[in-house]
Amino acid sequence: MLSKIKIHTTKFLNPISRILCYAGVKPNHITFLGLLTGFAASYFVALYKPLIGCGLILFSGFMDMLDGALARNCGKVSAFGGFLDSVFDRYVDVAIFIALGYYTKKWIIAMLAMSGALLVSYTRARAEHVIDRCDVGIAERSERLLIIVAGLLSGYVWQALAITAILAHITALHRVLYTHQTLKRERKWL
Repeated sequence: MLSKIKIHTTKFLNPISRILCYAGVKPNHITFLGLLTGFAASYFVALYKPLIGCGLILFSGFMDMLDGALARNCGKVSAFGGFLDSVFDRYVDVAIFIALGYYTKKWIIAMLAMSGALLVSYTRARAEHVIDRCDVGIAERSERLLIIVAGLLSGYVWQALAITAILAHITALHRVLYTHQTLKRERKWL
């Protein structure tokens, strides 16, 4: 859903990415910084410091947007860069859900949320081997992180995990159905 505002965020990120490009910063540097920041966010969440954790989650998410803008503006878009970004995002997701499980002691809900988050990414990756695009759904990574941040800031953390779990699994199933319908329309269904 938030991917629809990507055009507006790109306008904001372009000047920043141009400055970084001029300074010699590479997209993979930003990707790695996002990974480290995400791990730091998880650490602070596990230490019961939700405000610091939230700030770092948001900064990590910002780095996730910035690395792509930097790659496009510097002419450094690469298959490996996109792959690395995706893998590091999954590592950060897993670390955050483990930290939230520790924070809430609601391990089952945390694992359901984590499995849903991983399945959202997995269904898209697999679907895009057989159809052009599969970016449908209501709980992509940005939405999930914002729900988690809202939960940490409001004190409704396990509830945010539960909402994330439900919406992530709905999104994964939506992608399965969307892929099925697209293949059927294209008469590639066997």
